[in-house]
Amino acid sequence: MATLRSDVIIPEVFTPYVIEATTQRDAFLASGVVQPMAELNATEGGDYVNVPFWKANLTGDFEVLTDSTSLTPGKITADKQVGVIVHRGKAWEARDLAALAAGADPMAAIGAKVADYVANQRQKDLIKCLEGVFGALTGSDSPAFSALRFDTTGMTALGPRQVAKARSLLGDQGDKLTAVAMHSAVYYDLVERKAIDYVTNTEARGGGTVATTGIAPVIAGSIQGAYGEVAVPTYMGLRVIVSDALAPTSTNYPVYFFTQGAIASGEQLALQTETDRDILAKSDAMSIDLHYCYHPVGAKWTVGTTNPTQAQLATVGNWSKVYETKNIGIVRGTVTSNF
Repeated sequence: MATLRSDVIIPEVFTPYVIEATTQRDAFLASGVVQPMAELNATEGGDYVNVPFWKANLTGDFEVLTDSTSLTPGKITADKQVGVIVHRGKAWEARDLAALAAGADPMAAIGAKVADYVANQRQKDLIKCLEGVFGALTGSDSPAFSALRFDTTGMTALGPRQVAKARSLLGDQGDKLTAVAMHSAVYYDLVERKAIDYVTNTEARGGGTVATTGIAPVIAGSIQGAYGEVAVPTYMGLRVIVSDALAPTSTNYPVYFFTQGAIASGEQLALQTETDRDILAKSDAMSIDLHYCYHPVGAKWTVGTTNPTQAQLATVGNWSKVYETKNIGIVRGTVTSNF
């Protein structure tokens, strides 16, 4: 009996593999910028997820106690974040004649690439959410997080000033920034200036000497040893995330600075995989679908649009701010690149 595609791509085996591989390939998740939030797991259905919270800080100064006056009671107020669920899917098909002509199995190739594809597409949704809360690179609008963006005019290359500016916008919370996301053109500008440091897996686990590990110590501005074992690039103490989905406008590039858990994620339904065989067309097909939510912590989806497109996620008017500015863990700068 001939081997069918359903014999090779078994959903019960293939789906967990794709989920695990996608997680490994998600730089935002690996860096800690994206963290799961149980409240966003809308497993009971619905198009939106409400996350109530108490306002972070109590207001008012101490009152002077006297024997002739009473204290004035204050109050704590509540608000809510609102996340929106997106439903995504994709299908592929390969005909037997195409496999014969190529001398290889197209569906096997597709299966091997699904994890990268899913990670890339999810990342695009995440970045569109960021564009929605931060708005245009030129600063010609009034987005939800407008107080947390800088250099919308007179842009320069990424440097220490931009990192200091990003920290300063968070005030005494600025030291909580742990990661920076940038386009590859911005990243390689830093590489050319020898501004990128690398931390290897061994060093992250405690490291050792050259004699014990065979790995030279990383020094500032060096790429020595970076191409042996896996190395994590950092810039001024911030883990670097490189994504060309951070699209420029002309010669201006967005650079996002994050605290841990600045983006929350949830799943309404985990990734599903199905396969099918069309004996009349002599073709194999595979489809995937997934249902999830990415949410910039401190924001609120304010419109009635359900299952938004990427363009709708990136629309400024669809978001508002509900956290106090310094309690939001994302800052955006606009920079240029020599590349």
